[in-house]
Amino acid sequence: MLERQSALQSALRLRPPGLLGAADRAHAGVHLGEHRLGSLVQVTAFATCIAQAGAMLADLVKLALPGDNRFTGDAQTNLRAIGPGTWLLADTAGVAPEPDALRSALRGLATVVDLSHARTAFLLGGPAAARTIAKFCSIDIAGGAFPAGSATNTRLGHIGMTLTCLDEVPTFEILVYRGYAEHAFETLVNAGAEFGLEITG
Repeated sequence: MLERQSALQSALRLRPPGLLGAADRAHAGVHLGEHRLGSLVQVTAFATCIAQAGAMLADLVKLALPGDNRFTGDAQTNLRAIGPGTWLLADTAGVAPEPDALRSALRGLATVVDLSHARTAFLLGGPAAARTIAKFCSIDIAGGAFPAGSATNTRLGHIGMTLTCLDEVPTFEILVYRGYAEHAFETLVNAGAEFGLEITG
């Protein structure tokens, strides 16, 4: 696999890791950094065999099939249900099957698309993380409405994103098209600055 280059190299030169609006890390309400995914694969079942494809996929990746808008696994390797018969397999631990192996096993049941080089992922965490995202996202993610283990396709302002709540901190993973990475980064920096922001790189 080709070595992945960060889409944020230029943006991080302009806004290097550090603090904005906070005296120290302990007083930052938001922590923002790039999340380097090992691989990201989208599996979309054909309409007539969603149940069969889902069961086989779960067996292949050794994870339970998640319910709608949920994920199974952990922050390193997880399977997300982001639409009817559509799942995202995210893996930073290098334990998930390769896309070619999934494609071969699911032939005739689903399409398998490797998105590893097509998306940029951010981790946004801290006590004010939900308030930061809420400035640009129309779904309710506060007060337990989007608990740890949730995942969905939604919007960050005018661009699409896949939003996942990884834990109770809360820590959110935000996936955007690579071409929008710098825009999304600046949007999140500007939105989080009022709460005290740490850019982690």
